[in-house]
This record gives sequence, C-alpha cells and structure tokens, in this order.
Amino acid sequence: MKSKTGVVKILLLILTFALTVSVLAGCKKNEPDPNTDSQAPADSGNEDILYDENGYKKDSLPKLNYHGDDVTVLCWNAPRSEFETEYGDNVIDNAIFERNATVEERIGITLSFEETNGSVKYCGDYKQKVLNAYNGGDYWDIIASYTRSTAICASAGLLKNLGGLQDSYLDFSQPWWSDDVIEKTSVGNTFYFATGDISTNLIQATYCMYFNADLVDDLRLSSPYDMVANNEWTLDNMLTMTKDVYLSMDENETVEVTDRVGIVGSYYAWPAILHGCGLPIVEKDAAGSFVMNAEYKGEKAMSIMNKIADAISAKQVLVNESSAGFVAGTNLFFIIDSGAGLNSFSDVDFEYGCVPMPKYTGEQETYYSTVRQPITLYGMMLNLPTERVSEVSAVLECLASEGYRQTTPVIFEECMKYLRSTSPEMTEMLQLIRDTAWFDCARIYAQETKYVCDAPGYVLQDGRTWENYINDTIPTVEGYIKALSTKLLSVALQ
Repeated sequence: MKSKTGVVKILLLILTFALTVSVLAGCKKNEPDPNTDSQAPADSGNEDILYDENGYKKDSLPKLNYHGDDVTVLCWNAPRSEFETEYGDNVIDNAIFERNATVEERIGITLSFEETNGSVKYCGDYKQKVLNAYNGGDYWDIIASYTRSTAICASAGLLKNLGGLQDSYLDFSQPWWSDDVIEKTSVGNTFYFATGDISTNLIQATYCMYFNADLVDDLRLSSPYDMVANNEWTLDNMLTMTKDVYLSMDENETVEVTDRVGIVGSYYAWPAILHGCGLPIVEKDAAGSFVMNAEYKGEKAMSIMNKIADAISAKQVLVNESSAGFVAGTNLFFIIDSGAGLNSFSDVDFEYGCVPMPKYTGEQETYYSTVRQPITLYGMMLNLPTERVSEVSAVLECLASEGYRQTTPVIFEECMKYLRSTSPEMTEMLQLIRDTAWFDCARIYAQETKYVCDAPGYVLQDGRTWENYINDTIPTVEGYIKALSTKLLSVALQ
C-alpha cells in the first residue's frame, strides 16, 4: 500500500532472478523517476504484427526502466496460485514465478503483493480495507481480487475508470485481455476492471458438463462428443438422453445423489444452462445502460426452466452440490467448472469426458461457457496519483501479455490438456470450452443486483415456478439494475 502523504519506506528484500521474490508492501510516497519513460508511446503507424518463436503475439510496450520501483498489489487468497509463488516442483507455480520475474526485469519494477481475504464470504471486508486506505489517503497501485470483491469496490466508487485513462499503456484490443468482460460490464466507455490471461484462474473456472463415458456406452446412448461434432448437442437432446437413466440404489422414493441420475449440479451451477442457451440476465438498451434481458423474463427462459422442472419431477435431474455420485459412477452428467472437475475426477476408475453447456437449438451459432466467479478482476484505486497511471498501466499490460505467453500455455497445455484429459476428444472440448468463455454482468455485480444470478438454481431447488418468480421479484431487480448503471456512470464523473 502507498500513501500520497507518507514518507516512510519499507525496505524490500530483492532476491536474484532464480530465487523467490518475497516482498512486504509498505506505505510510502513514490514520486516518478524523471529519467523514466513514463508516458505512453505515440502510434508509430507500424502495422506489422510481431510474434515470438512459439507463435504467440508480442505486446507493443517500449523499453521501460522504473529503477526497481515498488508496484504494490492488494490481492486475495485465490483458490489456485496466481500472484506470488516460489520456484519448485509445481509447473504452474514456476510459470507464475517466471512471469513475475520477466515483468520485473522488462519494466524495471519490483512487484509487492499483499494478500488478504477476498473470497465470497469476505467481499465486504475486502471493500472495507480498500475504503479505509482511501479515506486515509493511502492506496495500492493495483487492486486484484475475487470477481465480486472487485465489483463491489467499483460500485462503491473506489476504482478508476479504465476506459478513460490518459497516458496508459493498456491495450484491451490484444488477445491477452477479455473483450467480453469489458463489453458486458461497461456503460459507454466506462469500466473499472479487466481480466484475461492476467488471471491464471480464468481458464480453470468455466462451466461445462462432465459425463460418464462408460455409463453412456452401457446405456447405449449417443456420444456427447459426436453430438457436439454434428451440432446436435442441444438442451432438448440432452434431456432426452436422461429420460430412462434413473435407478434407485436403495429402493426408496427419494432421488439421492448416489442414485443413478441423469444430471446433477449445485443450485449455483444451473444458471449456466440458461446462459449456455444464449440467455444473459443483463443486457444493454439503445442508450448503453444496463437493463434486464427481455428473454430472461420472457417465453424463452420460461420454456427452459419448465423443461428442467419437469425433468426434476421425472427424476432425471437433481439439484445437488455433491459430486459423490459422479465419482462413484452413478451420475450420467455433472455440471461444474472445468478446473474443479479435472481436480475432482482425475482418480475415478471409469472413462469420463466433458462438453460445453448445450445450445438452445442447433440454430444457435456458438456455445456459451459461463465463467464462474472465482477468478480475479484487476483495477486501479481511484486515488492512484495521475503521475503513476502510466507506470501501473504498463505493469498490468505486461502481466497480461506475459501471462498469455507464459502461464496460460502451461496451465492449459501441460496440466489440463495432456496430464488430465482422458482422450483426444476431451482435449478438443477443453479448447472449445476455453474459447467460448462467457461472462454475465449479473454474476459479477451479484450484490448490486440482489443475487439475481442465483435465482434459477434457487427456484429449481425450492420447487417454485419460474412464472411466480418473474412476477414477484423481477420488477424489484430491474430497479436495482437501473440504479447500478446510474451509479457506475456517476463514479466515472468523479
């Protein structure tokens, strides 16, 4: 953390390139070095696209040197490594270590990470920590936290508008940034956070459908891989596959996770089915403001929810968080994010695979693989001094760019595709799921929209009708969505 008014510096222990970088964040006044090129370069007009020896695109950052300046990052206790790691036996940790070392060397800075609670249970605590620093005239250069924690900071007016930065090196047109999250959460040219290859958790936190390939064969069902290849992997076809799957394992009348069940998934996973059918919760009107998606409260969502409710009544579907039935080999499909699935199912004694969330119909142009919340969104504190924006933006651009070339290939190629995938078809599916990663504004701004993103799962779990939910709750939620748009625009004007 840094202070605009503080004069105390905490000395940092800077180890050599081959050793662990271990730094303590401290409050300090940090003036830009007059000998450092801290201004964004003018457009050279050179349209040549440069790639490295592995075919990955290079960034256009010029040679910079901030002479070891501390760049402080308030990060969170992410479920998987992302920020500061030691070099050792873990290939992902090593890739993150090397990425950080490359960024420090390229720009001439020292990354100083301060980890704090920021997960779903601590969103308010994370925001309060940022607010306390802001009120005290202090700041961290980079805010990097769990999706909803960063979003709450944004709606509280604590983050800069990244769409309006001057002298910035950030280039959100590059492949290492997700244009989808910016498009989904921006109001006009106003947005407060970004993600992409800068977050090592992103490609491991995308919803998909895992299936028991042995059970598919035993029941003489069509291969989900073939259905994807033939553009037949749709909601109706998936539900048809599960019609005769149910078998009680203890001969009682209650559907349990250890029974042979067609589809199992937690309440918070089921909204991914709607998203997979091309149904966002929030969209934008002609003026660019957030509004409730008309189809979400209309006939399309009604049809989808009624089909799932009917499947629950017919014992084809169970809303349950436990993966015990899938691991035991009794569930045909299980809805979970790709990385968690690979970690949970790697030791099962049957053949398994995964496919994207099904399309609504074969006429749908693409698959939509919803990104779950445990990823990191990156932003800058509102009171970050103007003279530091250029340097901090260069660090963010370099972290994302080097992540694109150094960490993402390791995570995907080494760990997901080859070490954990069980067939060439699964490797192809993991690529497709990654390439169709899709964000939902209402998931990111969950608190501000009163957790409407979880509503489909709760409705299914509680046995309510979708029609009653829409009539009783949506008018109030629409008011929250409108207020969010107004708030985000007003913050940008500060």
